[in-house]
Amino acid sequence: MRGEYSTRQKRELLKFLKEHELENFSVDEVVLRLRERGASVGRSTAYRYLEALAEQGSVRKYAGAQGITQYQSVSDSDDCSRHFHMLCKRCGTLMHVDCGLMESLSRHIAEHHGFQLDARETMLVGVCEKCAQKDAGGEVDGDGADRTEGRHDCV
Repeated sequence: MRGEYSTRQKRELLKFLKEHELENFSVDEVVLRLRERGASVGRSTAYRYLEALAEQGSVRKYAGAQGITQYQSVSDSDDCSRHFHMLCKRCGTLMHVDCGLMESLSRHIAEHHGFQLDARETMLVGVCEKCAQKDAGGEVDGDGADRTEGRHDCV
């Protein structure tokens, strides 16, 4: 980080993020999970560092379910500028959408409406399959809130 010295807290936070790449966490969840493993990281320290990492692009920041800011560690190879995202408003799961229809929609909007969509910032908000099954009374493994990012590909 821009010439700053590395502290034990920052090293613990980076280690946690690398271990949980593409998983989504609020600042409070990060602090709690770090404390559970014996690392004491203050909320304000975690918040400032996550914000700095988001500014650098190594952490994705977005408004998750119920409007709570979520952070997600992403590798350098994960280029979200090429696909849209789906966000479950119940469990907070964020998924990539690699779909030709979305690409066609983006081109249509650009060509016919003169507006360039930013795929990195574009999210479709709704209810994921697990939560929909749970709402319908179907059997779902776990609580439906695995909070990991998936990829939905279609033709």
